[in-house]
Amino acid sequence: MQSVDFTTLSATCAEIAATWLPARLEQVYQIDRQTIALYLRTFDRKGWLIISWHPQGARLHIGDPPPKVPDTFTFSDQLRHQLNGLALTKLAFVAPWERVIDLQFAQRPDDPALGHLYIEIMGKYSNVILTAADNQIVTVAHQVNATQSSVRTVQTGQIYQLPPVLLATNPSLEESLSSWQARVSLIPKTIEKQLVSTYRGVSPVIARSLLQKANINPKLNTDQLDNTDWEKLFSVWQEWLKILENNTFQPGWTREGYTVIGGEILAAAKNVQELLNRYYSDQINQESFRQLQQKLSQKVISLLTKLQTKAAGFQTRLAESAHADRYKEQGDLLMANLQQIQQGMTSISLADFQTGNPVIIPLDPERNPVQNAQYFYKQHQKLKRARLAVEPLLE
Repeated sequence: MQSVDFTTLSATCAEIAATWLPARLEQVYQIDRQTIALYLRTFDRKGWLIISWHPQGARLHIGDPPPKVPDTFTFSDQLRHQLNGLALTKLAFVAPWERVIDLQFAQRPDDPALGHLYIEIMGKYSNVILTAADNQIVTVAHQVNATQSSVRTVQTGQIYQLPPVLLATNPSLEESLSSWQARVSLIPKTIEKQLVSTYRGVSPVIARSLLQKANINPKLNTDQLDNTDWEKLFSVWQEWLKILENNTFQPGWTREGYTVIGGEILAAAKNVQELLNRYYSDQINQESFRQLQQKLSQKVISLLTKLQTKAAGFQTRLAESAHADRYKEQGDLLMANLQQIQQGMTSISLADFQTGNPVIIPLDPERNPVQNAQYFYKQHQKLKRARLAVEPLLE
């Protein structure tokens, strides 16, 4: 699943800020453990703002209405209590090149903020945090205590602090070709990896897209690029920065997923909101399907294993029932030779009716001759009944 990078986040935020602010927050609904939906109403439109802290699909966009099932989550209940009826007045990045968005809520568009909803789009560390006007945390989607992180805790009652700042350099349109090239080529690694590790805001998707536009193999080492390659790449690098500066995004579908900066697009999207809503809805649905499929497969395997064990037991009982007539024959032999059986005997050898061969029959010394014979007749009947009962069960 393609992650929302800084460029994509900039694109979706630019559209939302331009067309959905200010807006009245009328409903809060939690779709699942990692996704909430805010129902917004402006003068000319209404819709659902989807906010997710999913570890692979953390995102922010206008999307489909949530399902009409009861919402039993505590987080959404707290958001409703704190924010319902307020106006969403501002949507902004908390710092340059930082994937943290501040949604500000107030009584009216021109009033000071009463609350901040911080949305941190940071892969598996993504989170959504509601604070009061003084930045004291009121509620959080995923609390992080000291045992979970030694770098930064996120808990109710604390003052909200930004995530640790990354050490990479901030991209700038003011940087010269020579300076930029020197930074990227400092370590002789593949050009794709160097772009990602040298500058903030450069995701693997963005790096591959820039290299594709410059017609450069992303697997080439930095020391394999000639001056022409560097000049072409710097040109598309600056084009990317101008797209971010001017909000001239070009959303569309690619072979691998989607893009918001143009390039080799298979099909254009109406806008960034439609693009993200469709992509992540499909991806999350497929993930849910795979998880359900795995659960069902495990359940079926478990049930089949139990049934195979049962079937083996039935086969054993059927095999035993095949000897039912032998028990009757032994009972008949005992009844025909009662005078030869003495109390306390543990076995007796008698001639078979058909062959005349000796047959050794075990006896219970606690039983008299007739009781021993009756035991064999009962076993005969029991095994006959077992066959009749087991055959349909095995079927």
